[in-house]
Amino acid sequence: MNYLLVSDIFGKTAHLSLLAQQLRGKVSLCDPYQGEIQLPINEQFQYQHFLTQCGHDSYFEKVHLKMAAIRQPTTIIAFSAGAAAVWRAQAELKNSFIKKIIAFYPSQVRYHLELEANVPCRFIFPHSEEHFDIKPVVASLKSKAKVSCEIADFGHGFMNPLSENFNQFGYQQFTEKLLKESCHLEVTTNH
Repeated sequence: MNYLLVSDIFGKTAHLSLLAQQLRGKVSLCDPYQGEIQLPINEQFQYQHFLTQCGHDSYFEKVHLKMAAIRQPTTIIAFSAGAAAVWRAQAELKNSFIKKIIAFYPSQVRYHLELEANVPCRFIFPHSEEHFDIKPVVASLKSKAKVSCEIADFGHGFMNPLSENFNQFGYQQFTEKLLKESCHLEVTTNH
């Protein structure tokens, strides 16, 4: 199985590279900064940097191009701003090579609830968001075909060691789930 990892506002980081190494299959990366490693001061500074250097609409365009070019069966794993960009892009694409999307804490999807899923999408939301109530967003998404939602016991950014809400237990728990799925997908695609 092939994977496309779509980063959050921090872009290409050591932890994302480690996740790529752990997944079974060919892994490519899409990030807002053309693969340049960022040296964040803090999360708020990095968010402002993201808005200045790329922004949500430009990131969506980058992700859309990357997803449109997929020509092998691929699972997409996306985080935060990248997860929202993937949600927007998949709604416009009819790419049968995209097999599944796993989207972690995609807070910006709240602005795109009118979209439908063209491929199976699994959203993993944090236990809460600072700027909005996740319950109506989750309810709206769960009502859509091909969409499942889960609310984790952790905060927004729990999968990223650079985030203020990083949670080692949450990271390990969800990484293990991803790796088990990776092993399962490899077995089923090889038969």
